[in-house]
Amino acid sequence: MSEPSGRFGTYVHFMIWALALVGFYLTSRYSLPLFHGIAGIFSAVIAGGVFAVAWNSRGFLENNYLLFLGISYLFVGVLDLLHILAYGGMRVFPGFGAHLPVQLGFAARGLESVSLCLAPLCLGRRLKPYAVFAGYGLVFAVITLMIFVWPIFPLREAAGPGLAALKQTADFLPGVILLGALALLWRRREEFDLEVLHLLLAAIALAAGSEFTRTVFTEASGQAGVVAQLLKISSLFLMYKALIETGIRRPYNLLFRNLRLAEAMVRRERDFADSLMETAQVMVLILDCQGRIDRLNPAGERLTGYALSQVQGRPFWEVFPAPEAVDAMKEAFFHLVAGEIHPTEEIEWVAKDGVHRRIAWSAAAHIGEDGSVSHVIGTGIDITDRREAEIRLQRLQAELAGQARGDKALTGELEVTKGELDAFTAAVRRDLRSPLRWISSFCQALEVAGAHRLDFRGCRYLRRLRRMIRQTGELTEALLEHARLAGAAMQWQVIDLSDQARAIAAALQHTAPGRRVEFIIGANLRAEGDPAMLRWVLSILLGNAWKFTGTVPRAKIEFEALSATDGTRGFLVRDNRAGFAPNGGHALFRTFHRLCATRDFSSPGPGLATVKHIIQRHGGRVWAEIDPRQGATFYFTLPPPGQGSTAKPAGEDEPDSLKG
Repeated sequence: MSEPSGRFGTYVHFMIWALALVGFYLTSRYSLPLFHGIAGIFSAVIAGGVFAVAWNSRGFLENNYLLFLGISYLFVGVLDLLHILAYGGMRVFPGFGAHLPVQLGFAARGLESVSLCLAPLCLGRRLKPYAVFAGYGLVFAVITLMIFVWPIFPLREAAGPGLAALKQTADFLPGVILLGALALLWRRREEFDLEVLHLLLAAIALAAGSEFTRTVFTEASGQAGVVAQLLKISSLFLMYKALIETGIRRPYNLLFRNLRLAEAMVRRERDFADSLMETAQVMVLILDCQGRIDRLNPAGERLTGYALSQVQGRPFWEVFPAPEAVDAMKEAFFHLVAGEIHPTEEIEWVAKDGVHRRIAWSAAAHIGEDGSVSHVIGTGIDITDRREAEIRLQRLQAELAGQARGDKALTGELEVTKGELDAFTAAVRRDLRSPLRWISSFCQALEVAGAHRLDFRGCRYLRRLRRMIRQTGELTEALLEHARLAGAAMQWQVIDLSDQARAIAAALQHTAPGRRVEFIIGANLRAEGDPAMLRWVLSILLGNAWKFTGTVPRAKIEFEALSATDGTRGFLVRDNRAGFAPNGGHALFRTFHRLCATRDFSSPGPGLATVKHIIQRHGGRVWAEIDPRQGATFYFTLPPPGQGSTAKPAGEDEPDSLKG
């Protein structure tokens, strides 16, 4: 029959206990000595039961409070038993007189109250049960020696009013201590289950009520003593029930609850493993200890073309590996079963359709409960495509290495060519400048010294010779500057082109103060680039405009901004060289290209070619528009401020636009 549970079970337990108390009370009405004897023995039995439950469930008890009390109640119960045996009618301890039961009763109640007061100190501490047991054994031995051997225990006065007064004081003291124990327990109430806390509070309260009840009577046989004894029995029973709830019933239920949780956890782990098998994108193959196929996940079925039902129970080396790999696979499997660790290896497998696949195979042994290998779990990754890609990559790397060797040879040739060009430039700078200066000096000396000897034609030839020498020098300097700028490193910074243009215009005006030329220069024209290179660009473009407007009565030269749509900043240099006819517009920016055939203007040399090269290095482009009626306009673009260092050199310029 199952035990009543819930509220009904509580009512049943209450009724049984109420009937037991009524039976005890009826016994007291029949015979007080019989009542006290039975009640004392019953209290000792319950105290012993409290100890038995606490001691044997110490492995389950997580609350040291209850374990401490369980140990203490063993010795309290022994003192209660000695207290009952010490009554004169029992004749167990002859010759000790009436003070012996009083002393033993006081010792039992005092030990109980002090233990209840000390028990809260055990909460949160590591309790050593055997040390506590030994300590209580020592205290018990000292108390019994003080009572039975040494005549130093209190309450030894002769029977009479003095003994009664001292007994009342002794009965009152344990009650006060129990009230302190009740307060300490309430302060640490968070440490207890609510139901157990209620049982402990009620037990201590009943024990305190028992002690205070004893102070209102002087006769041990009075009815107040019956009430006190019943309250003590009830207190012990509630303490016993608290230990039963905590030490036996709850751990029992917890044990089966843990079993249910363990079963649920096993199911979750199994379902999780099945999910991994189903969703894994690599082949998972599970073999028994004989190498027979036990499980194959969907990825393995897709890779091999076999369904699990087709291969289950067959040795895996008869199904998957290529014939030349069977022996190696069998040897690796049995080494793995023997406890050896086998590394990952690449094996040729044959799918159901006969296609050979390269598989990166790795396996591990699963050890069963008996310590032997129960299964082998293998995983395989198809690396066929990766292997082919590696072969292609190696082939491409070999081709690139060959190209790199060719590029290295070409780079060497370019370095040689650059060295020769540098040597040529140095030779021009060193060997051509000096002869030109000497020739120009000799021509000047000849013109001064022999002017009276030369006729008009000879003087004209001499002046023309000096002019050609001067143009040759200018052309040489231009070529050297072109070469220097072509190889110079760029220093990026934000430049105010308006200031540079004004400085160049002032320098040009200073060379011919009598000329009337109107310079129109826009304000705050800024870009990012190399200051020296961009100054050279403006010098060439403004210088050409100054030169080719030399015959215009009211010359006008403009430098303005141009709206650009490709993320760059555009600029223009415009002049009004009226009557100027284009000559080969598409070759305008080639080196040594002559803008016109007239003798009034000298050749520009590499000037516009240098402009084109510099603008391209800045990531921009340059073009021109020439109109015989309106003049010439040169356009160029540059990176805006903040983007110059990220600009890439531009490619070939678009064809020059000419309007005729």
